[in-house]
Amino acid sequence: MSASPSMMSVSPGQRLESLDLLRGFALCGILLVNIMMMGGAWDQYHPDLPPTLANPDWSAWIIQHLFVQGSMRGLFTLLFGAGMLLITLRGEDGRGTIQAADVYFRRCIALLALGVFNATALLFPGDILYVYGLSGFLLFVFRMARPRTLIALSAAFLLLLTAESAVVGAYQTIEARRGSELALQVEAGASLSAEDAEALQAHSRAQQAQSLSPEAVAEEVAVRTGGVAGLLKWSVRTWLDYAASSYTITLVIETVAFMLLGMALFKLGVLGGARSLGFYLALTACGYGVGLAVNGGQAVVLWLSQFSSQAWATQSSYELGRCAMTLGHVGLLLSLWKMNALGFVGRALRNLGRMALTNYLGQSAIGALLFYGLNLWGKLDWWGLWGVAACIWVFQMTFSALWLRAFNMGPLEWALRWFAYGRPSPLKRAKAA
Repeated sequence: MSASPSMMSVSPGQRLESLDLLRGFALCGILLVNIMMMGGAWDQYHPDLPPTLANPDWSAWIIQHLFVQGSMRGLFTLLFGAGMLLITLRGEDGRGTIQAADVYFRRCIALLALGVFNATALLFPGDILYVYGLSGFLLFVFRMARPRTLIALSAAFLLLLTAESAVVGAYQTIEARRGSELALQVEAGASLSAEDAEALQAHSRAQQAQSLSPEAVAEEVAVRTGGVAGLLKWSVRTWLDYAASSYTITLVIETVAFMLLGMALFKLGVLGGARSLGFYLALTACGYGVGLAVNGGQAVVLWLSQFSSQAWATQSSYELGRCAMTLGHVGLLLSLWKMNALGFVGRALRNLGRMALTNYLGQSAIGALLFYGLNLWGKLDWWGLWGVAACIWVFQMTFSALWLRAFNMGPLEWALRWFAYGRPSPLKRAKAA
């Protein structure tokens, strides 16, 4: 069934500049995280131990942990929630229509398919579109909720995840301490009961999982520097480890929480840039103040403990830190936007954001070409990988600007809207009279 004329997609002139700006900024930040997995070991979340500022990679880790990790994905997720409202609440009464629901759920199905495409054809198992598609199905019933209700639901989900993390972390800490004590007893020549021996074996397995064994490292190197068939098998298996496991539930809850918050902020005029400059400056100060305090505390604990399993188990403040930092990013970007202080950078970010889907999947395609096609995988340090990310930014910003001179939207945005609305939108820009 094709959409009615009133349900056609938003034209370029109707777009909200603030959303495109935030989306482009988030896309750049997401690449800083993803490039590490594209060009380096998949499970290596930090440079080689021990942590030291003598190794420049650790300064990059500090920047990533404080400002980037989790918060850029959080910002991207907020904007998905806002986009959901733009689609579903059209209609004369502002409540949406059956056609709007049809369009929305078609988009969710398309995101599921694009997520699978990213993990298979583009060889990037860290895809987030699949999780967005799953989470999107749960959002529709909340489209008419009041902002305070949406914020309360979002907070409840985040508190649930925080509590779950705290409980699991406490259990892991207790087990780690017990395992260490049992290991000392064995070294002293004491004999263990069957129960204690089993606990010691579990402790050993946990330590091995925390630090990759030489065999596991060698296996990944062989796969990721080998042929396409092996890469595809590795990518699918790695993606299924979270996309078809109990961890998916955690990811969906987390994603829905940020989408609900995005819906609330859009209804309150925050994401649309409708609030005062003073509001956005205050949001910047509060968001960064809390985010830096929380993320900084996490970094100190991890650094001083040499990233021990017990230290990782105490990071239950993750959701609070990344949520606060996400809001700080919103406040800063929109403060600069309202002051007209972004100049050509703002225009470049808006162009990038207008083609967010094309550019997001394009980053995976470029990464596959560079790291597998040109054999650059494993050959660059953290700053080298960030340099590659910066080059990709420049390329995509240039490409987006040139493309949008001739076309109304990106190629994948056009294809997605065709699938969602049941009829193609005008792609080529109309010539000025």
